[in-house]
Amino acid sequence: MLKHFLLFFIFVTSSTIQAAELEDGFQAFTTGDYEQALRLWLPLAEKDNADAQYNLGILYMKGLGVEENLKTAFIWYKRAAANGHTDAMFNLGTMYNKGNVISRSPKDANKWWLKAAELGNAAAQFNIAVEYAYGNNLEKNITEAIKWWKKSASQGNKDARAALHRTYAEGLFDIAVNPQEAKLWK
Repeated sequence: MLKHFLLFFIFVTSSTIQAAELEDGFQAFTTGDYEQALRLWLPLAEKDNADAQYNLGILYMKGLGVEENLKTAFIWYKRAAANGHTDAMFNLGTMYNKGNVISRSPKDANKWWLKAAELGNAAAQFNIAVEYAYGNNLEKNITEAIKWWKKSASQGNKDARAALHRTYAEGLFDIAVNPQEAKLWK
């Protein structure tokens, strides 16, 4: 019993320390002390903290406190995505869509966006809806587009709300004009 308690205590203490270091890194980041944020987040990222990994991706993507390096940003996003970070998944999708660092791959972009969308990422839900609506890199499917726009809009995504409003107000995508439905999304 004592052994289980000690293991639990060590786990909780370690988690508390990591959360404090992560928060201290956020404070440093918001005040523009990117080097300090990097110093605080790097050890956490190396211990597979998805938030710290994602944050390092941001630092390297934007060249904040480090030299801009899209390849390193990509690596940190991949590690964070493997640990379930949906914003990292979204950013990977965007990098694949643009062909940053890696060869442009709409298929891989949609794979990452769909994974993030299924886990509730509103921006990814919007992107997947657009892909379905226009049949760009996914087979055109208006029912799926509407479904994903509604999920995204329900989380407050303004672009998804606007897309739904226009779709119903103007009868886009062969959807019947529906002023009442359009008004819901205005």
